[in-house]
Amino acid sequence: MPPNCHGLQLCWDINDRHSGGALPKILYVAIAVLLIQCCPAAAANQDCMSDYYRNKPPGCIDNMLQQLRQLPPGSKADPSTMIGFLAWLFRASPVEKQRILNDESSDYVRSVDLVALYRADLPDEARKFADKYHLSAMFQKLETTRPAPLATVKPTSAPTDNDLLIGAYMASGDTTLIQRILQNFSSADDGMVSDAMRMGYMNSKFGPNLTPTGRDNVMAPAACAKYQCKTDLARMLRVLTLSSAFWALQSLAQRDDGVNTTFNGFFAGDPRLKNLLIGEQAAFGNYLTTLVTLAALKPNPGSEASTAYTSMSKAALAYENLEPSQTMFGHIQGVGKPAQSAN
Repeated sequence: MPPNCHGLQLCWDINDRHSGGALPKILYVAIAVLLIQCCPAAAANQDCMSDYYRNKPPGCIDNMLQQLRQLPPGSKADPSTMIGFLAWLFRASPVEKQRILNDESSDYVRSVDLVALYRADLPDEARKFADKYHLSAMFQKLETTRPAPLATVKPTSAPTDNDLLIGAYMASGDTTLIQRILQNFSSADDGMVSDAMRMGYMNSKFGPNLTPTGRDNVMAPAACAKYQCKTDLARMLRVLTLSSAFWALQSLAQRDDGVNTTFNGFFAGDPRLKNLLIGEQAAFGNYLTTLVTLAALKPNPGSEASTAYTSMSKAALAYENLEPSQTMFGHIQGVGKPAQSAN
């Protein structure tokens, strides 16, 4: 990692440009890392950040900043959610902004503050802050890469853009920020949307490796191959951006009425996306059925159970390989009667 990166979005951009083509070769391994780092919903359970906008509890921001200060050196945690949170706060509350900036003693948190100022579209204040705390080199990198201000961020192929907007939502409760995340689905083709939903469901159930216990890691390499990650990294990153958005917003929707209403309303209001969602919901249910069936069957050669086991194995593998849900359903016809997918 280049010096002074501190794991910030700026440094993801720098690393991509300095990878020399190595990143695509290992991208399917990195998918799990990206899904861990780019999905703030799970972490939000552990603090007051996720619903700060409701009643702005005293001490909440100080507690969150203290958690940042206590991160171990070299931590790979991405602070984009916190950057989005602070960027919105810095625009909305000049008094709180000055209190946070004046009181900070941690070099790492100062670097987060600097990026938040820049993302808040306060470049003059960011420059003064950088000069004061010897962060001029980092400021110059920001000036070179020109990351978009929070007000104009529209996620497409950068998973951390989702996190920026989710962080800003946690500070503000403004559901238009969630709508900006969801709009990425509107311009994606059917196959990409379905694959992103499928990866999101797998992440929610089995974690960022997208792999049930006892099965081979198939889905991440399949996504890498399908979207030609070695030659077209942008398409792969778009799938990851959509997938991380789907998983994170579904998780947040379970405890936030604003996210829940916005998420469900968005898909209900678009017939194409609604049908794709129904199809992937059914396909995921069928996949879980195949896993239960495989655990119960014993593959005795020549037996009826062995035939069923083979069919179910093919069905599960088709799902994991991101094949159309009809292919998966074709393998299990005659074995059982799970609900047929709509797509």
